[in-house]
Amino acid sequence: MAYKNEYTYVQEALTLLKAISERESKRHEMDQHLTPSMLALLDDEIIPMIENELDVDYAPDEVGEPPITMAEMHAAAWKEHQAMHS
Repeated sequence: MAYKNEYTYVQEALTLLKAISERESKRHEMDQHLTPSMLALLDDEIIPMIENELDVDYAPDEVGEPPITMAEMHAAAWKEHQAMHS
């Protein structure tokens, strides 16, 4: 099986949640599988929150400095550690 990034799984889950909401919204109230509160929670909170997180574009000019890698963080900590022993 090919490796998938966890981000991909979140995108797939979002697709599933949207499909569930769409199918459930087409059903008559008496035939719905989900409670009205669960459907409202999906439509009004969960789906928009996940979409918001997936659609974020962290451009360096908007956020400030770009995030550093673990290697860069380690190198900076090592340099600071060496400086303390000098």
